[in-house]
Amino acid sequence: MSIKSFDENDLQIPKQRRSEQFRRVNAKVADVSERLRVLASDLGPGSRLPTIRELCSLLNTSSATLTTALDLLENEQIFYRKARHGIFVSDILLKRSIHIVFNISLIASNAASPFWSLLWGKLAQIVEQRAKVENEYTSFHFLSRPLGPHQLPDELITLLNAPTVDGCLIIGFNSHSDDHVPLLPKPHVVFAGGGDWMVKHDVIMSARLAADVMVRKNCQRIGYWSAAAEDIDSEFDQAHFFNQALQQQHLPVDHSLFRYIPQVSIPMHRTLSLQERGYLLAKEVFGSPQGERPDGIYITDDLVADGHWWRLKNWEYTLVKMFSLFLSRMPIRRSSSGVPGI
Repeated sequence: MSIKSFDENDLQIPKQRRSEQFRRVNAKVADVSERLRVLASDLGPGSRLPTIRELCSLLNTSSATLTTALDLLENEQIFYRKARHGIFVSDILLKRSIHIVFNISLIASNAASPFWSLLWGKLAQIVEQRAKVENEYTSFHFLSRPLGPHQLPDELITLLNAPTVDGCLIIGFNSHSDDHVPLLPKPHVVFAGGGDWMVKHDVIMSARLAADVMVRKNCQRIGYWSAAAEDIDSEFDQAHFFNQALQQQHLPVDHSLFRYIPQVSIPMHRTLSLQERGYLLAKEVFGSPQGERPDGIYITDDLVADGHWWRLKNWEYTLVKMFSLFLSRMPIRRSSSGVPGI
């Protein structure tokens, strides 16, 4: 038997019904979740909730809807379960809830800068110190995504937008969609990604600080070494600002000492790491006659600097490597939640 004809509504109507049922279920869960939050606040941290049967009667809901709501709130750390004892209000209910999202590919990659491991260690230290003196609780979320900022995963966006979350620090992800729509109305700060409020490297200030050091060290042959090619005339490149800073300090500028490290491949189809390329560049430059060597170097990449250091550690020279962090606001629309409070 074959179907020769059918009414298109025979397919569409069941779909619509399922969609409407799904929306109704979600609305019920949201309503029960909100009422459970109020109950948790009324009972206070450490208190035990009534039994499932009593809660169903109190909230006038089914056990299935109640269980779904409780699971969601347990994930938000509002409740916790103790086997054979019941469900309890979390002790952290009255504490500020701060969430830190960290893209661990920044640490795990073979080309990872040691900066990210140092940053993670410093964050863990600060969180531990603040936990002793501040009324706050910090949750860490570690995700691995390829290098380069990515939009936060949907499930994490839902979690971070929960009413119990007071603020977020996001490292290695964007808090906007690809078309720059804000995803987090909660107060948040982004580093190594895009968002309304970001911690960024101020290249102009770095260039000025580097030039100041060159003056104090009385450097006359000043080098600038970067991992990628840059244009001195481009206002988007750090070399441009360093060149300006040297001129403002009336220091001699020799653009032949501005070096960029190209990618180099070796047999077995492996590209040299930045450390290896930095090592080779140092070997080339400091293998030249004394009069052609720089006596001051501004290196903009810590991995390149690491390679230089291993080659030059037994020689006397001035190595300048500075980074300055500043809070800057992107010229894009921001949620109406106000100035972030973290």
